[in-house]
Amino acid sequence: MKTQFFAYMTGILLAATCAAALAASPFVGSRGEPHGVLYLNVNQTAKQIWPVKIWAVDGELTNRSNQGVLWVKPGDYTFLIKLGAVNLADVPGLSRRASYGQEQHELKLSVEAGQAYYIGAKFAASGHWQPTVWKTEPAKY
Repeated sequence: MKTQFFAYMTGILLAATCAAALAASPFVGSRGEPHGVLYLNVNQTAKQIWPVKIWAVDGELTNRSNQGVLWVKPGDYTFLIKLGAVNLADVPGLSRRASYGQEQHELKLSVEAGQAYYIGAKFAASGHWQPTVWKTEPAKY
């Protein structure tokens, strides 16, 4: 009897924990929910804008760093951004052995439902980069 009660209580606790985690997550799993879309891996090397990864949202690490498109609930967020797959030798003015891409940066963004945000890294002449929203448009999905 104690084993069944323990299993029942464990199940309730696990369900409550999962529900709380989903409610706290800024990401949506269905396009039926209101959301904005973040595009991270659009190749814009001709404009000297490079792909990035979202490493954390509002100080919480995310497991979405390998995704190029993210659906995010509307709201104000602080994203921790790292460079994506960039061959630094392709960035004009940087040496092959540059370690400029190792740092991470914060990007504050107010996400609106139905809006798409294209985010990338823009290098300065000094070789250091900053995240930038280089394009916004109505979301396609």
